[in-house]
Amino acid sequence: MSEYLLIRYLERGGNIMKRGDWLIIMIGLLIAGSIYGIRWVTMDHSEYRPGELAAKILVDGKLYRDVSLTKDTQYIHIRTSFGHNTLKVYNYGIQMVQSDAPKTIALDMGFKSKPYQQIICIPNRVYVEVYNPHRSSSENEIDGVIHPG
Repeated sequence: MSEYLLIRYLERGGNIMKRGDWLIIMIGLLIAGSIYGIRWVTMDHSEYRPGELAAKILVDGKLYRDVSLTKDTQYIHIRTSFGHNTLKVYNYGIQMVQSDAPKTIALDMGFKSKPYQQIICIPNRVYVEVYNPHRSSSENEIDGVIHPG
């Protein structure tokens, strides 16, 4: 089999890829670039200063508390029939620091300090989203965006 591939390689003048292969690759890259470009254009690029942001904390789909993200440290203890979670607000951001859920994935989500970043603890049904309360919302706005990191 390898001898056959070597012969085909040499018959093509040392070039394994044909012109059609390059065309398919270029079309794929063009489509991927277009999708990324459209997503970048439609993202919220509004400016905000530290201290302007807030976090919306929902438990079982209902608003538990709205909290301003300040430089001062404060702890928010969430005790429900689903479990216990502790959030820490500090340095203009928020982080989950304690959870009694079987898997502590929410603790690995880290410090969140930019709009649309989220912390989710599924077993305890806790959802936290950072948002800019000074920005007017519209009905055409995206409900949620997932950002890595």
